[in-house]
Amino acid sequence: MTESGVETGDPSPPSRGARGRAEEGAGPPADLGALERELGRVDGSRPGPVVLITAGLHGNEPAGVRAAREVLGELAGAGCAGRVLALAGNLRALRDGKRHGGRDLNRLWKDEVLAEILAGDPSADGPDEAELREVHGIIERERAAARAAGQRLVLLDLHSTSAGGGPFIVVPDAVRSRRLARAVGLPVVLGLEQRIDGPLLTWLVTGGDSGIVIEGGQHTDPRTAEVLADALRVALRALGVAPEGWAPAGGARARIEGVRGDVPPVLDMVHAHPIEPGDGFVMEPGWSNFRRVTAGQTLALQRGEVVQAPLEGYMLMPLYQGLGTEGFFLCEPVGRPWLAASRVARALGLQRLLPLLPGLRSGRPGVDEVVQRADAPGWTRAWLTLLGYRTSSPVEGGLRWTRSRSRSRS
Repeated sequence: MTESGVETGDPSPPSRGARGRAEEGAGPPADLGALERELGRVDGSRPGPVVLITAGLHGNEPAGVRAAREVLGELAGAGCAGRVLALAGNLRALRDGKRHGGRDLNRLWKDEVLAEILAGDPSADGPDEAELREVHGIIERERAAARAAGQRLVLLDLHSTSAGGGPFIVVPDAVRSRRLARAVGLPVVLGLEQRIDGPLLTWLVTGGDSGIVIEGGQHTDPRTAEVLADALRVALRALGVAPEGWAPAGGARARIEGVRGDVPPVLDMVHAHPIEPGDGFVMEPGWSNFRRVTAGQTLALQRGEVVQAPLEGYMLMPLYQGLGTEGFFLCEPVGRPWLAASRVARALGLQRLLPLLPGLRSGRPGVDEVVQRADAPGWTRAWLTLLGYRTSSPVEGGLRWTRSRSRSRS
């Protein structure tokens, strides 16, 4: 559509109705075969990190299952370091071909939600709560074993999107996770996981581990599993798990460079468009990841009203499926000077000086947080972002900001 700014010839996603039928109950693809929780495990012969691969946290995203199985098969017998465990996330939803069974499994990883579910009677669990209980138990056992052995735990969470367009990596704004994401070579999006309520990545990173989310492409595109597999190969090599000269990683980085195209290497998610059940949200057809957006451009209909872009940037994850809590995201490029400045500022521990800035004060004792009063100058937000404070919650008279950190310096 010319009025939406999409160029003629852009690949348009299937219609909402067709996509909904394909994603909300058509059953699993035949090539997934028998589905078990553990997709593969490789125990290395040398010291190294514990790498946890999760696939299919959303049941309508089977490409990650294919990719994890393929790469774990290649890694077996390669003389790797550490330990790699690949898990299927929402088994029931994967078998049904649905995103979830009523509650999004990748929105339940919040301490208060986990506490409520885990304290309840397992026999009263709904389908997604039962999946959460089992996955959480496995992750906690792996995490405890890693810490007892002094090993680093890293999450590689595999996903796909309802819209077409390029693949990308979602990363918490912590330096170690950013370094891994940059090593993989796909476009890196900062700030997205902190704007989504309750994803697994945020819970693990907040608990002291590191990780990235790899979005491989559109759900049903056969190339998506290929991209995810290549990203896994490069990540495992970058983490030192796969040995130097491991053949499967040889051409993976070159293929990733070809997939990335001219998308900026690092982007910052600056706007999330929320939707609620019953809003009747309908995205304009033809949008895909990383298409340019101009301020004021028509993007969707919601509650019968036109939704316009509030700023100029890049489109990310436009919603073309029946289930979701965000209609789309908008991103802006991040330059190398900012990335370098953020590394230096965090290495120097400049976050200790934030309470000296006007309108800022320290948060609760023992918690890595800063409170921004309502009367704080607007430029203080730039300093908070530079130092990794991206997650906010309202408090009396202002906002409480926290940041993602790993056990090592972030």
